[in-house]
Amino acid sequence: MKEPSGYESKTPGVACHLLRSIYGLQRASQCWYDTMSARFAEIGLLPSKSDPAMFVKVNEKGVILVLVHVDDMCIAAKSQELIDRVKKAISGLFKVRDLGEVKVFLGMEVGRRDNGDITLLQERYVERIFNVHGLGGVKPPILPLAVGTRVTPATEDAQLLEDPTPYTGC
Repeated sequence: MKEPSGYESKTPGVACHLLRSIYGLQRASQCWYDTMSARFAEIGLLPSKSDPAMFVKVNEKGVILVLVHVDDMCIAAKSQELIDRVKKAISGLFKVRDLGEVKVFLGMEVGRRDNGDITLLQERYVERIFNVHGLGGVKPPILPLAVGTRVTPATEDAQLLEDPTPYTGC
């Protein structure tokens, strides 16, 4: 790293101490996490013991969860009012952009059913892995048994298959 233009050190062999992290350096992510954790603590969001990337706030109105990955956040709570309050508090701490209701988070498609249930799908991820390994057009294997065949438990004296490979799909 070079000294900034216009800066001249009067003592040779002396290094500059950075007061901020630089994107891409090893400690940049830790510096960001420390800053974010300290600022979140100001509004009552504390890191979970089981997952430090999940911040939790519990008050008389309910539980608020904020999931963080680098600079992406996903906020969950029982009511929209709680979500809006946390959004407003976080926007007072950092410059943020609200992308609306979550559709994709950490590569997973997030869906909401009519009854309120949330679904997580990794279909895109699986398709990408298949394509990377040259399996983009694969079809599921057909069953080794005819449709309608009844399968019964094996008996004690049943003979084991010598080569079960055709039945494992490998």
